[in-house]
Amino acid sequence: MTRMKQLFLGLIAVVGLLSSGSSSAATPCSGVMSGAIDDGVVVSGGFCQLQGALVKGGVHVMGGAFVVVCGSTINGGLVSDGAGELIVGAEEIGCDGNVFNGAVRISNTGTGLAQPAPSIALERSTFNGAVVLTGNQGTIAVSEARIAGGLLCSNNVFDLFNEGNQNLVSGKISCKFQ
Repeated sequence: MTRMKQLFLGLIAVVGLLSSGSSSAATPCSGVMSGAIDDGVVVSGGFCQLQGALVKGGVHVMGGAFVVVCGSTINGGLVSDGAGELIVGAEEIGCDGNVFNGAVRISNTGTGLAQPAPSIALERSTFNGAVVLTGNQGTIAVSEARIAGGLLCSNNVFDLFNEGNQNLVSGKISCKFQ
């Protein structure tokens, strides 16, 4: 796949995510949130855990935030730019899997706040939309994930690892696994 095609597919995923409502995320998260959240979630620094949440407007993460998502359904996708750590469905911390309805775009995540854990862990979850990973600095685990819409990577410092577990991806894959 040419670089231009990769950029085009990534742009399509981002446009779809923005039009799905995540850009209007309005409820700030600091601490643990659960239950129905009608207008989306924005995390702009600090710690946020979505535990058994039903988010109806997407999630927007920025500002070095440490975010954990367990047993939740996110309608409207996820945009993360500059998170410190993003942990989704990690069995190692007793976190149940999740469902994301909409594209997921994660960019510019740092090297991680909870070493030696990966700075991005997308595990045991279903992603009903493309997953786009760009410009991330730390290790990235994609393990036991079901992704509809493709898995697109560019300019990450590390290749992905799957912790020895299979992923099911329908759509284009432009990422390498270690």
